[in-house]
Amino acid sequence: MTRDDYPYPEDEFDALGADRTPQGVHRAPLPRWRQLLPFIIVLILAPTLAFVAVQALSGGGDDPSPTADTTTEPATDGEPTTEPTEAPTEEPTEGETTTEEQTSEEPAADLDRSIQVWVLNGSGVGGLAAETQAFLTEDGWEDVNAADYGRPQPSGTTLFYDNADQLDEAEALGDLLGITNLVESSSAADGDLVLVLRAGFELP
Repeated sequence: MTRDDYPYPEDEFDALGADRTPQGVHRAPLPRWRQLLPFIIVLILAPTLAFVAVQALSGGGDDPSPTADTTTEPATDGEPTTEPTEAPTEEPTEGETTTEEQTSEEPAADLDRSIQVWVLNGSGVGGLAAETQAFLTEDGWEDVNAADYGRPQPSGTTLFYDNADQLDEAEALGDLLGITNLVESSSAADGDLVLVLRAGFELP
């Protein structure tokens, strides 16, 4: 509608409005760094989120114990096979007494059966860790724990021990269970004896 078509007489508001010109609100242009800020945030966050997702899906590491790494090390041989020798016996002669030299085995070192033992079941046989735990407890081991194990290493049944001071206990445990693959690994055992069971392991 044009001013000429307006059917009502002009009043004081029309007079005031005639002297004004339309005004608008204009925003100041944004700085360039603020325009690029969302793209910079996306470029920084996208790789970080992708890395976190990959770590979560991969399971995070290959430790055989709750706080340790499972990198396998060359297996040590079991207890050295030394057999006691007996001195040859001689036929007694008249007037002489028979004497024999008998070599006795050295007494076995006192075992620390209070050491913590972890039995981790990666064999795929349900309940095997619990059965092994009960077996070791009956044999006198005082602190035996059982848990499931789902990591790929080691590939075979392995007994990890922390250091040379635990070798006697590790060998005794290996002899009891028929395990020859003993591995010294401070990062894997973390002060305990850690037994990882794999397919094919059976209690004696």
